[in-house]
Amino acid sequence: MRIKASYMCMLLIGLAYSTAMSQAATLTIENLKNSDTNILTEDQMSEAEPMPLPEITEDELKNMQRLFSEQNRNIPDLKALTANPNHLTVPGELEKIGEPRLEPPYWSAGRLVFRDGEGKTKRCSAQYIDSLNVILTAAHCVMSHKTGLWYTGFSFQRALADNKSPQIVGWRCVSIYDAYHKAGVNYAYDYAFILASADDKRPALEMTTGTPASDTLTAIGYPRDPDSGRSMYKVDGSWTNVTGGIVTMSDNPLTKGSSGGAWFTAFQAGGGAHKNRVVSVNSHRVKTQPTQMNGPLFTDDTLALKEHVRQARCLD
Repeated sequence: MRIKASYMCMLLIGLAYSTAMSQAATLTIENLKNSDTNILTEDQMSEAEPMPLPEITEDELKNMQRLFSEQNRNIPDLKALTANPNHLTVPGELEKIGEPRLEPPYWSAGRLVFRDGEGKTKRCSAQYIDSLNVILTAAHCVMSHKTGLWYTGFSFQRALADNKSPQIVGWRCVSIYDAYHKAGVNYAYDYAFILASADDKRPALEMTTGTPASDTLTAIGYPRDPDSGRSMYKVDGSWTNVTGGIVTMSDNPLTKGSSGGAWFTAFQAGGGAHKNRVVSVNSHRVKTQPTQMNGPLFTDDTLALKEHVRQARCLD
């Protein structure tokens, strides 16, 4: 089923980033409301193919960064200060999360399954964020930037382990910014928020904007390798730089299917307040950098889009 981006509203967003006084870019929010009565079956969800992780050239990356910087002159580029940050585990080494339902932050994350523009069943990674009924993922997991066609039939398998989930959630609507695809794809806006049909049964994860507070980062997702996306994996790495609205994480070899999985700062399995803050998601990588992952920098614009969905304005 092919659906065009017919639900759209204009927002003039002049939110300042940090303490800067200059205005952010003017962005258009695009919405899709759920009108699909064909719900995915459990067999279809278990057979879903992993969404490819986008790979781009250095020149393509630089062009995306340039466009973001031209529209957001108040957001500086930064490099990490610590050359050799401390890691709790070996950087770049995948760790399987056997029972994600048992502790934070894993229990709010899961696998997102959907139909792409050709009707094929695909899967990404996602998580409940900030609000009990809002799910965060990558924009390329909800729309094709090449055709402008929305994907549909979203089902969120929270805390999936060995293809079993304690909670499967449907969707009401989804929102992205047009800047993700309007003038050619721009992964600085590769994030999307989904209004879920049911609340998280666990405390939602916290999201924060700006440069990660710690040099070390932890990423999660449901990659194709090593077990065909049946289980959640985590990996520890470090952010190296923030350039043109895109954050680069070293030692993150997660493969296709992990798109939309969260990046955490101040990571602590089982941690409570002020731990496990989400600062980005798995988005794409440069073709010549197989162990690096890039993700969008979360800004005040990101928060505005999340709030738009939280208030169910994507249903308008």
